[in-house]
Amino acid sequence: MKTRIITAIFIIACIIPPLLFGGPLMHALVAFIIISGGVELLALQENKQESWPFLVKPLAIISVFCLTYLNVEKLLLPALGIAILIFLSITIFTDKFHIKDGFLCIGYIAFFTAIARAFLNIYTSNPMYVWYIIIATYACDTGAYFCGRFFGKHKMNPRISPKKTWEGAFGGWIFGSIISLLFAYFMIDSLPIGQFVIASLVLTITGQIGDLAFSAIKRSFQIKDFSDLLPGHGGVLDRVDSLVFNFICFNFILVVLTL
Repeated sequence: MKTRIITAIFIIACIIPPLLFGGPLMHALVAFIIISGGVELLALQENKQESWPFLVKPLAIISVFCLTYLNVEKLLLPALGIAILIFLSITIFTDKFHIKDGFLCIGYIAFFTAIARAFLNIYTSNPMYVWYIIIATYACDTGAYFCGRFFGKHKMNPRISPKKTWEGAFGGWIFGSIISLLFAYFMIDSLPIGQFVIASLVLTITGQIGDLAFSAIKRSFQIKDFSDLLPGHGGVLDRVDSLVFNFICFNFILVVLTL
């Protein structure tokens, strides 16, 4: 527990300055998530006894950076299409890179491009939105933990997460929605409160789905954590599973509201 608390303090200390000051620090945080997430996700390769060609992982990570910071919107989908073709084609030239590995790289590129671009769009629109999403996500996690611990009786999905209960999920939904809505009401005035009501109700559901989705990935690949980078917490993906789902979902809500 001591190690877990120390690591949590370290994580908070690393995250607050980029969110407060933006600029290079914020882009460094985005770069860290892209690179560390890539290292963890791409480690789920088809045959761990074989090493991929040296340039494959760097090429996948560079592809995410290029697609994330591509300024010409019309080029985004064509560029993503070219990246897909490249990683489907690598398997033709080497027997150390299987077709499933190609789809793993494509999934990483598409998913992390969506995460990074969503985060940057949200932060650019209003940095307080980022704090709102963080509060909605982790208030829900906290509420779900305590409600599940004290009232949990009915298992939600034992196949994926044996400890999670419907009582915990409902408690997290209520607690996260209320706390995030209060934060939005007192701290953000750039959107009508009714739109935040919708967002709070949605994010506290999608965040829990994100948690379960990443648990399903770990169970499928028979791993406990994505890495041991963060002592007591596992890997970066173990910490941001719910959060990245919510960044993408809130960005969708934000874009729809401004159409």
